[in-house]
Amino acid sequence: MVFLTAVIQPNTLPAQGKNFIRGLQGKDSLSMGKVLFGTMIVPGYGQAYNRHYWKIPVIYAGIGGGIASGLYFNSKLNDAKHARNMLQQIQSPGFDISQADEYIKKYQNTANKYNDYKRSRDLSYLGAGIFYIAGAIDAVTSYKTDKTHNPVSPQRATLYSALLPGLGQAYNGEYWKIPIIYGGLGFCAYWIDQCNSQYQRYRTAFNKKYAMETGTGTDLDEFGGRYSSTTLKNARDMARRNRDLTILATSLVYILNVIDANVFAHLSYFDINDELSLKCEPLLFDETSFASGNIKPVAGIKLKLKF
Repeated sequence: MVFLTAVIQPNTLPAQGKNFIRGLQGKDSLSMGKVLFGTMIVPGYGQAYNRHYWKIPVIYAGIGGGIASGLYFNSKLNDAKHARNMLQQIQSPGFDISQADEYIKKYQNTANKYNDYKRSRDLSYLGAGIFYIAGAIDAVTSYKTDKTHNPVSPQRATLYSALLPGLGQAYNGEYWKIPIIYGGLGFCAYWIDQCNSQYQRYRTAFNKKYAMETGTGTDLDEFGGRYSSTTLKNARDMARRNRDLTILATSLVYILNVIDANVFAHLSYFDINDELSLKCEPLLFDETSFASGNIKPVAGIKLKLKF
């Protein structure tokens, strides 16, 4: 086994490159922004800077595994596309119907797995992206900083969440919100893909059906002409509407992520310790009647403000 060692001479790098190399060598300290930038360019840089070396193989295993799995399922998806195209030839004019059973037997099983392969490919790439983003978030959250002399900045929290959703929440120390944000964004991205896939199917089917009705085409749609052009048009428009609404929902999740980071960064300045409290308690006291001079118990509410 041959080991290759790359030696980087700081004098051959520009000033910023020297700074990043010195940060890894422990000879210089970098700001949080530079550590994030380095991690976005080279995954694992922030972990090396923070001396969390054991995290680097985990990040690269996740990213590499997701990409490799995505490429595998993408090749399977291409096979399924080919199988679907071959099955569509059965519906084309001039096809030898005696070969229909042979085509169905050969290609039907692969064609039926089209959606499964597509979903697996997208989830694999999404997993790789999650590991990449998690590496950037970990680099920032593990960054050594003095919270006493560097209080939370609303402007910085807003900028971080605008650049990378969830990063502002990590900066504010509210890590539990990050899975919620990415869960919402991931669901929206998945639903956009599904709706767009349906839109493309119905649009192609409608175009073929319309071409046959107007005499400008002879190809049958994937539904074998069972549905009218009006039905296919309505299905196409509904899929497009659902896709556009989901895109709008994705934008709202992103905007709410930025607003949340800004608002809770501002709220971090409020004094909420145990010395400041407002309590509401029931109260029973004696009341003297001016008319009769008698004393009788009366129920009430007492507000106690402690500061």
